[in-house]
Amino acid sequence: MNGRQAGAPVGSQGLTPVGSPNRIKRRTAPGLGSPRFGSPQFPRTDAQNPESSAEPTRSTFAERIYQSTGRLRAHPEPGSSFGLVSQTPIAQNNNFNMHSPGQLSQLDLGAGSSADVLASTGSPAKSGAASAAAALRRAPPPPVTMSAPAVKPVKGGAVQASTSAIPATVIDLPSQRMYALAVLGLLVAWKLYDAISLSVDAGRTSFYLFVKWCLLDSAMWYGAWFLRIPRLSILSHTMYALIALSVFINLNLFYLTMSVLTLAVKPVAVSLATGWLRSVKSIPWLGPRLVGDSDLLIDSFELDEAHILGRHTIHILPHSLTHMNPQGRSFCIDEAQLRTEPWYQKYASGLFGHSGQSQTLIPILINGTHPDSISYAYTSFETGQRQLRTIKNTGALQMETNAVYPTLGNWVMATYYLPVSEVGAYEIFSVKDRKGLEFRTATQAPPTIVVTCPQAQLQWLDNAHTGDNFVVGSDGHASICQRIDQDHSVESRSTDDGLLQVVVEGYEPIEMTVVRLVNGHREVISLDGIQPQSMEAQPTHIETLNATQIAAIEKWSRFKTRKSAYTLSDTFLRPGEYVYKLESIRDAANHSVVMSGLGGKGIFDGNKAAEGKATSYMARIQVHRRPSAGWADALLNAELPLRLSDDRARKSDYALPLTLSGTGPWTVNYIIVNGDEVTQESKTFSKATDSTIDARRPGTYHLLDVDDKFCGGQASRTNITLVQAPKPAANVSSTPITAHECGGEIGALVELELTGRPPFAVHYRERNLRFPNSRPITRIVRTQQRRHSFKVMPDMAGTYELEFFRLEDDNYPSGQPMSATIEQAIHAQPSAKIDTLNGRISSRACMGEELELPVRLKGQGPWELVYNIVYENRRTSKTVSGITDESYTIALGAFDNAGEYTIELAQVKDGNQCARDLIDVSTVVTVREGGPRVGFQCPDNGIHVLDGEQAQMPINVAGEFPVEVQYHKVGDASDHVHTATIRRKPQQQSSSQLASVIAYGPGEYELLAASDICAGTIDAQRARCSVHVEAKPSAWFVTDSLRRDSNDAHDTGIWRLHESCEGAALQSAFELGLSGSGPWKIDYRVDYWATGNARSGVPSFTDRTITHSLVVLQTSTLKPECCEPGLYRYTLLSVRDERYQKPQMLLAAHEAVAAEAGVTVVEHLITKSPLAELRAYSPDGTPLDTSSSSRGSFRRQPQSIKHCLAPGQSKSDGDAQTWAKLHKYLPVFRIEFEPSGKAPFQAWVEVFPASGPSEVVHLEDIAGYSQPITLPDHVASQIGRYHMRLVRTRDARGCEHQFVDPSEVGLGRADHGSAAIAGGIEIEYIEAPNARPASASPAANPSRNVCVGDVLAFELRGLNSWNVDYSYNSARRSTSVTKRLFRRIADVPGNFTLERVCHRAANECCSEFDDLSYAVHDIPRVLVSGGKDVYQDILEGDMVDIRLDLVGAPPFTFTWQRRSIDGAKVLESHTVKDLDVFSYTISAASEGTFEVTFVQDRYCQYPKA
Repeated sequence: MNGRQAGAPVGSQGLTPVGSPNRIKRRTAPGLGSPRFGSPQFPRTDAQNPESSAEPTRSTFAERIYQSTGRLRAHPEPGSSFGLVSQTPIAQNNNFNMHSPGQLSQLDLGAGSSADVLASTGSPAKSGAASAAAALRRAPPPPVTMSAPAVKPVKGGAVQASTSAIPATVIDLPSQRMYALAVLGLLVAWKLYDAISLSVDAGRTSFYLFVKWCLLDSAMWYGAWFLRIPRLSILSHTMYALIALSVFINLNLFYLTMSVLTLAVKPVAVSLATGWLRSVKSIPWLGPRLVGDSDLLIDSFELDEAHILGRHTIHILPHSLTHMNPQGRSFCIDEAQLRTEPWYQKYASGLFGHSGQSQTLIPILINGTHPDSISYAYTSFETGQRQLRTIKNTGALQMETNAVYPTLGNWVMATYYLPVSEVGAYEIFSVKDRKGLEFRTATQAPPTIVVTCPQAQLQWLDNAHTGDNFVVGSDGHASICQRIDQDHSVESRSTDDGLLQVVVEGYEPIEMTVVRLVNGHREVISLDGIQPQSMEAQPTHIETLNATQIAAIEKWSRFKTRKSAYTLSDTFLRPGEYVYKLESIRDAANHSVVMSGLGGKGIFDGNKAAEGKATSYMARIQVHRRPSAGWADALLNAELPLRLSDDRARKSDYALPLTLSGTGPWTVNYIIVNGDEVTQESKTFSKATDSTIDARRPGTYHLLDVDDKFCGGQASRTNITLVQAPKPAANVSSTPITAHECGGEIGALVELELTGRPPFAVHYRERNLRFPNSRPITRIVRTQQRRHSFKVMPDMAGTYELEFFRLEDDNYPSGQPMSATIEQAIHAQPSAKIDTLNGRISSRACMGEELELPVRLKGQGPWELVYNIVYENRRTSKTVSGITDESYTIALGAFDNAGEYTIELAQVKDGNQCARDLIDVSTVVTVREGGPRVGFQCPDNGIHVLDGEQAQMPINVAGEFPVEVQYHKVGDASDHVHTATIRRKPQQQSSSQLASVIAYGPGEYELLAASDICAGTIDAQRARCSVHVEAKPSAWFVTDSLRRDSNDAHDTGIWRLHESCEGAALQSAFELGLSGSGPWKIDYRVDYWATGNARSGVPSFTDRTITHSLVVLQTSTLKPECCEPGLYRYTLLSVRDERYQKPQMLLAAHEAVAAEAGVTVVEHLITKSPLAELRAYSPDGTPLDTSSSSRGSFRRQPQSIKHCLAPGQSKSDGDAQTWAKLHKYLPVFRIEFEPSGKAPFQAWVEVFPASGPSEVVHLEDIAGYSQPITLPDHVASQIGRYHMRLVRTRDARGCEHQFVDPSEVGLGRADHGSAAIAGGIEIEYIEAPNARPASASPAANPSRNVCVGDVLAFELRGLNSWNVDYSYNSARRSTSVTKRLFRRIADVPGNFTLERVCHRAANECCSEFDDLSYAVHDIPRVLVSGGKDVYQDILEGDMVDIRLDLVGAPPFTFTWQRRSIDGAKVLESHTVKDLDVFSYTISAASEGTFEVTFVQDRYCQYPKA
């Protein structure tokens, strides 16, 4: 064993062997025994149980040591699951497949994780039992207790293990993490460098940097996801989020001008970068070469502030002052609060500096040192005696510091507050500091008066009037009944002295404001100038006082507190809520107390009083409205008196409605007077609605009074009377009606005498005793009169019995029984009436027409009938005799006049010569003069309709409706007559109306006849109407300006417009022919065949087909297509006009087939414009531009042909002979055309020289498709860059192609934007660079003297990339410059020389300088009082000398100022010029701060201008 046990690791670095007695015990999970294969610590390795796992256990310290030394590999411990490797190789392979390196991360506790160690063994499939046994022999591990590695179950029950994409055998995992973090750090540093470099130039952005860093960041995050390095791996959605965040940061860093990072981070970043660059530059030799000429250092360079050092401040000490109550305020003491404070409060305030709430603080202004004692005088208002009091403990007083003077030592301006608790006059007597020096006091300062704070409260009067139900509740609020004005009051009341008083106490006279709120209406009552109501008695001991004491008492007695009362009187005539609030009170010393502040907001807000108890400054009186009672209006408007009836339809009692007001419940007192009997009653109501008094007995009802919940009130004086209604009665008598010619009695006259209340209704039964079995007829006689008579004259003869059985009046509508009978023998009379049983009697007739009127007769024939014909107040009587039939017809007519005829049956006489006059037996016949009148209402040109539509001919009809009209079509062979019935329109009142009849096809129609009940007439002027059918619209192409060209290869035999060139403005268009009524809408189709289409003109091989719509107001043209070359065919499809809104299809024809059906198909040929491009070739014919490009287009970024010339080789700097030698080496330019054009060609080429305006070169007679371009020498013989581009080309057919907008020709200079000349060919002749001092820079100083801090700026000429060589204090340096302005900061004194400038693109082209050498001088300095800040206190009249030391090259010029001590104001300023010495002295006796603001020597100044 060689001294070590088998379990000891090799290279354990001196650790205690595991087998030694002192080895560290391994730890297992609590409660776990020895692990076994298949146990929870080591699950089985078969894939059928992937869910079995256990909680991981921590590895022991020895295991972590083995992991750190790399000795622990996948070697199982005997007795564990890993021990099965040597016994069952299959189990070993399964075990290692399951326990992947990523699943053993629980053991990663040392310098390297177990996952890293296990993964370094490579794939488990490559390890066999032999390698495992060899590993056991090399490094047998100590016994370990570990749980199963964590596995991730996936779909299908398999186990997934995460591992790095780079095998651990290639690079172990810790190294992978280290490399990844290193790459991340380098990228972050690189990005910061780019961001800071870009931020130096304000407003500059870079799209290139934005794209570059977006790609780099995306690649970095994708690599982090793809490599899956443990502890550094990220999920896919995390990768996308990080990429989006990186794009946002890059957008703000590199692309946006005003971004979030620019505003927030840039100032901090620039500051940090500046400090870092300065630190690096301070490194000897290496620093300047690393940092170089950074623009950041140049822009942020600041001169040292040590060039002006020191200030001298002179302060003149003031005198200590004191002043009591400097504001002149008045003070008061609240004695109410003073009485509530403890007795020791007054003594404690003097010892500990605490003042009670009732104590008043009088300010004492102190300006000087801190006071040690304060003495003041106190005078009492009661006795007039003056007392001297002293406060020695001033530190216990409240103090507010107004200003502190640190330069004056313990000087301060402060306000001390003197607590007082007694009413009287206070004066400052003396103030002393610790040194015993007495302060100056303000002269003629009046004493400070302290009075009692005014107080007031509201109180109810004890002797208040007790009438009107005045009550004060437990909550302090009162209530009272509404008072009644004495002029209208029933009872006499004397005016009281008020209910409420204000008790006021304070320094009089006193003003107070009382607010009264009556039903929400706010009133302000101002009570001012309240004087004492009575003089107080003199003190009893006045006799013992001398005259001085009496005068003192009289002097101060006016400030004494007095108490008075003020009564608030009110009438309370208006009901509602009366709220009184003591708003504020002010005494004679202007002490105001706002009473609303005592109770807080909400007690009285100006609109209503708060609920709750009353306060001392707020009282509420609720004035209750007195109730009232009266009869309801419905009762008063009824018919009086009211009647009581026993009838079931009438009332036997009444509910007399009342109208009540007030607050319930109510008690109403009333009396009932019925003759001498008077009865008094009362009734109580809980609700005002439905309140009634039940009246069951007759009498007069009087309302006495009413009482509600709070008050008593009056009742209405109106009386209601009820009477008992008597029952109705009737007396019936009759008299016979006799006619001797009719055979005797023909009827009876019945007379009625009635008692009761009208109207009356008498019911009786009429029975003919001749027919005893017949049913009696019940009749009712109604009358408004108490005496009434009526006749009974029946038509049939016999003995009639009239039985009266019931009588009704208004009081008894249900009726009262009665008994009265009358018998009368009656002989019948003849009668006649118009017979309506056989049908309706015609009431209308026409003039000349006869009419029959049927009549039915009754009685004994033969009859004689007399009738009258009434017409226009003329009555014609006619008699017809010998009528034997009961049915008779009267023949009327013919009528000669139109109008209304009334036929009346006047009298009929029977065969017994008994005559009877007929009453109201008549009928009315209206006779019309003529029939209806009709006529057409057609326009003069007839009615126009569309083809297929039915026409309605308007007709005017006047007559009685319905009217029948007959008409026919003129010239119709069938001579068919059409009939139409015109009926009255709804709600048509006039006899004339406009109607219409149907027209059956086009033609002329004539009215034949019209009739209603009479034949009508036809208006001869409007008897005819014509109907026309509008022609359909049509459209065609006019061929006058078209042609046919059979020689054209594209010719199809169709009419064609003159061919046009591509891109040229069209000079002609297709003319359209139109018929119909405009405007027209035409639909047409455009078929297009491209130029290269071999089957041009064949409809089935079109390249494009488009349908368009065109609106035409009058004869117009159709504009052809003008863009793409090729054959265009135009076909008119349909047309619609104003009348025909439905499209009318057109026949496709290229020949006119009818007069109105012309050509609808035409063509137009557009030829292709000549296309060309510019190409560059070397003198030997090799193309210089090898990039492919389409004909007629420009390369957006052409290859620049550069030629560098030494100074003097250009024509501008040299001679023509030198340029001619150089010219043969220049490239050759050619113009090349496409074969589609027709030679000869012309071309216009625009050339932009290096300077000056552009020039257009015209190339004529280009016979072939390629020709070289010769440029004038004055155009192409200058240094710089110029461009050449095609403007336009033209072929032999006159077709042109415009490459450049004519408005842009000549505008394509660089100062107008390079986009206009980006196409074509670019030539550049490079001249050697040059450098000149910038005009605004100190480098332009002819003396070549500059100062430290100056920025030496030089304008560089040539290409935008240079190498600049310069020397500073004999140190040679070289830098690359990309801007035309080269800058260098002169940061130290010495010499600066600009030696050489070269182009970076052509470094052999350089320029050297011998006149750009500068002397850098240091900035002058000045020291005030030795360069220190001196603060000096002096007394008034003292003088101080201030010394100024100067450093620099004389003569000196400097400016010194005297400012106020706070620095806010410049008190004086002086400038000393041409001082040849190095020191200067200022003698001062004024207060202020002396400082130097400007210094200048022979070369430099500070601060810089």
